[in-house]
Amino acid sequence: MIPIIEKYLLGITSDPFHRYRSWDNCHQAFLGDTPTDKHCLELAFYLASWGMYRGSSGLLQKNHLIHQGAVEILFSKENLPLKCSSKQEMSPEKIPHILQIQKKLATHYSNILFTRGSALQKPITPTDTLISKILLGTFACVPAYDRYFINGLNEAGLKHSKFNADSLKELFTFINDNKTEINKCQTLIQQKIQRHYPVMKVLDMYFWQVGYDKDIKRKDL
Repeated sequence: MIPIIEKYLLGITSDPFHRYRSWDNCHQAFLGDTPTDKHCLELAFYLASWGMYRGSSGLLQKNHLIHQGAVEILFSKENLPLKCSSKQEMSPEKIPHILQIQKKLATHYSNILFTRGSALQKPITPTDTLISKILLGTFACVPAYDRYFINGLNEAGLKHSKFNADSLKELFTFINDNKTEINKCQTLIQQKIQRHYPVMKVLDMYFWQVGYDKDIKRKDL
């Protein structure tokens, strides 16, 4: 795992303004205790720099305050146990809780209507990619289920690639089987950029890079 993580870190260590650092800014903000409009702004910019504000996205038609409801959900006391840091990591027992907040965030965004051009109003689609990226950027309690991450899971031989209980259980099995390597990756990250990255963030980096490299290799053939 170490060479893959080192490869991912090259962007961050070589450029102090790299888009990957938007995750650091967002996650650091959500380690606080009191929600403010700043959290909406951090979340919006992180999602934008991580590809969620493309032309077809409903989010692109709104300003950053569209995330106020999501921030309120994330800062509710009942969801604080999902907030990962150097003092608290995710555990398999919290999978039901993760799925609960996944559903709440999906409901929040699906109730927001937007228009694009002359088209009729329609709701924002709370895809697995959107909701998992929000949870990664704020709590780091799950990886982001985007195309490259899913490709990485498939390349590594994992059976489940949707943001659901089966996939999370499989990820925790992977974590248990690779504890030593993951701990080494966390130590490396701490040495390189002086930050603690929770386990699920490390998995996101690892499988994303594997999936990305696979795609690049395929295009070069």
